[in-house]
Amino acid sequence: MQQYISLDDKYLNAEGIITALVELAQGRGIPLHKLLRGTGIFEQDLYNLSQRFSLSQLLALISQFKTLMKSNDSGFLLGHQLVNDVSPAMQSVRLSPTFGASLNQLQKIRVMLAPLFFSRRHIFQDDFYLYLQPSIGMDESLKNYCLEIYSAAFMSLLKKVSNHYPQSYFDFTCKRPRHIQEYEQHLGLRVRFEQPYTRWHFDKQLLKGPNPESSPVRWQQCIAQSQLPKAVHLSFVEAVCQRIYCDKNNCLVNSAEYFAMSPATFKRKLKQHGVSFSQLQDEQNKLKALHLLSVRQQGNEHVAARLAFYDIPNFRRAFKRWTGITPNQLKI
Repeated sequence: MQQYISLDDKYLNAEGIITALVELAQGRGIPLHKLLRGTGIFEQDLYNLSQRFSLSQLLALISQFKTLMKSNDSGFLLGHQLVNDVSPAMQSVRLSPTFGASLNQLQKIRVMLAPLFFSRRHIFQDDFYLYLQPSIGMDESLKNYCLEIYSAAFMSLLKKVSNHYPQSYFDFTCKRPRHIQEYEQHLGLRVRFEQPYTRWHFDKQLLKGPNPESSPVRWQQCIAQSQLPKAVHLSFVEAVCQRIYCDKNNCLVNSAEYFAMSPATFKRKLKQHGVSFSQLQDEQNKLKALHLLSVRQQGNEHVAARLAFYDIPNFRRAFKRWTGITPNQLKI
């Protein structure tokens, strides 16, 4: 049985987002002891790369950072800072020969560089789509803040490894924020809110564009230094979502058996991560239905069958419960 990362498993080192966050906070004059208060992280831990931290500690640190920074642009600035990190892991992404290679490397080590979200990737016709989902349960405010961090990091990476100014589209589920100017400044004008998914998409030709910063030798060196332990592969929530997404007939009992747990233990473990099985199941079905309907332009009957709905009215009711609209009301 493969081992998955749980909320309190300590596997992250101080490189990457933790160091980037600390440096940015100190640059704003925030005392380190205030930043680390209540996180279970101590100053000496930051200087010891053998020290490991958990996802719950990282979330507590980001929450403290958000509170102390008191600025609408702090999440975006942290995203830019993260891409400028000099760790081998980040450099193995930045020095890739193409943007496509950068994304592939990021996918391999995402539990180190971007552990709070995972993505589902699709290519259709001329476009590349990334649908983002949280790896652990978060309240809406913190989730939106973390999406600001990762969206800014994604756009910053795209600019650095492209040989021209790239265009990317960002869709968010949250309401239009008051600090919309920060979104437009850091992500561009192609930003939409109150969408049924969190999605980034861009022209697939960007994947093949040569990276002006590429260094083949240094890239391979950094990849060699960024190998993950075999046990560190993906989060528990991501593993459950993958199972649900790939098996339309999957249920809680089957999933519990797959993860070698009783149904009661399985439900408790999901609850520890801030999610429930029905919530994850609805989210996977929603994302699959939205992509098939809006991007691939498939009909209700075909999509319903793909999701194991053999009654169209039931599919329409479920879709409205997931999204607030019927399939026919979906804006393409």
